[in-house]
Amino acid sequence: MADEMNDHQVISRLFEQVNQHFETQWEYISLTSTEKIANLAASMAGMFTVFVFAILVLFFFSMGFAWWLGDFWGNRAGGFASSGLVFIPIAILFFRWVRPFVRAKVIQSILHDETTKKTTTNG
Repeated sequence: MADEMNDHQVISRLFEQVNQHFETQWEYISLTSTEKIANLAASMAGMFTVFVFAILVLFFFSMGFAWWLGDFWGNRAGGFASSGLVFIPIAILFFRWVRPFVRAKVIQSILHDETTKKTTTNG
């Protein structure tokens, strides 16, 4: 009878520890995901701000260049058309460069998180 009661206590204690482990693991996952989402949101906000100002600067520079080119050639519409044509190869080069760059950064970030998680778990 005492062994049966002792076994019941051990199983009950084991169940509580497993339950506590799962709760702790859930809190860890929740905190990790919250941190990643916060970092992503902060990065996106910063990139969006830089993007907006870069577009504004590019817009005004391209307008000034188109106006100057149009006055130089004596045909303002031709200046704007030529200025627009300059951006086509720039856009193609930018697109070909940005896509692999972003992909590499995402992969590097994921791998960095995995190595950091492994070293903190093993250490």
